[in-house]
Amino acid sequence: MFKKILLAASPAVNTQTAPKAAFDLARRNDAELILYHSLPIGKDAWCTFDETIPEETLKQATADKIAAFYAEDLATIPKHSIKVTTGLAHEKLLRYIHAEGVDLVVMGHHTATIDRPDRMWGSVDTTIRKICSNVFCPVMVVTNAMQENADIKRIVVATDFSTPSDSTLCYAAQMARKYDAHLDIFHVLDIGVTRPNPKYYMQDMDVFTGQAKERMTRFDKALTGISHSYECWEGIPYVEILKRARWTDADLIIMAQYSSSQEISKPMIGSTVIQVALSPGCPALIVNYRARHCM
Repeated sequence: MFKKILLAASPAVNTQTAPKAAFDLARRNDAELILYHSLPIGKDAWCTFDETIPEETLKQATADKIAAFYAEDLATIPKHSIKVTTGLAHEKLLRYIHAEGVDLVVMGHHTATIDRPDRMWGSVDTTIRKICSNVFCPVMVVTNAMQENADIKRIVVATDFSTPSDSTLCYAAQMARKYDAHLDIFHVLDIGVTRPNPKYYMQDMDVFTGQAKERMTRFDKALTGISHSYECWEGIPYVEILKRARWTDADLIIMAQYSSSQEISKPMIGSTVIQVALSPGCPALIVNYRARHCM
C-alpha cells in the first residue's frame, strides 16, 4: 500500500519511536525509504554560514552521521536514501514531499525541550500541524514505541460524519483490506468544556448515542467484507478517542485532517487531531481530504 515512505529524521537520538516504525513499514511493504532532515540554518544581511563552512559540506556531513547512526537498520532496506536540506523545516519538507510523490510521511512528537508557558500541548504552530494541513498523502505520528514486527490488526477510525471523515473512512477501509484488520468506527458526542452543548442535557444520552450509531449504518456498503463495529458515547473528543484505542488495544488510530478552514487558529476538529496525535498511545494516521467514492 505504501511504496515511498518519508521519515522526518530527528536529531533527538533518544526518541526513536518514529524511525523504528518507518523501518518496519518499509520492510513490510518493500517500499522506498527516504530519511529527511532540514538543518535550521538561516542567513541575514551581515553574514551567511557559507562564510564559516560551505553549505554542501555541512549537509553531506549531516547525511553521513544519519547513515552511520541508522546503519544497522538501513542495511535491511535496499531502497533507501538520505536527503538533507537547510532552512525552515516545514517549507522544505512540503516541497520535497510534493516533488517526490511520497505516499506516507512518518514523524515523531515534539523534540523541543524549551519550557514555553505561552504554548499549549498540541498547539497549531507545530511542524506536524503545518505538514498535515498541506499534503495529500497521510502523515503517521508515532509517540510510543511499537512492538517489533507489530502487525496492524485493529484500527480505530474517528468520525464526525463530515465529508473529510467519510473520505478518511474510505482510506481506512483500503488499509483494513490490505492488512485484514478490524475497523472500530467511533464517534464522540462533544459535550463541550468551555461551552457545554445544552441539547445533551435535555434528553437521556442513550437517545443521542443511538441516533449516532444508526447514522453510522450508512457506512455498511463501503465496509462490505470488512470486520467492523460501531461505537459512540459522550465526552471530550480527543480524550475519548485515546481511551477507545487503549481499551480495545488498537494498533492504529485514523483521523481526518480538515484542510478547508481559513482560520489558522482553528486546528481541524477543534485541535482533536493534533491532540490525539501528540499524546502517548498507538500511532495516529492523519489523512487529508481527497475525494474518494466508496459509499
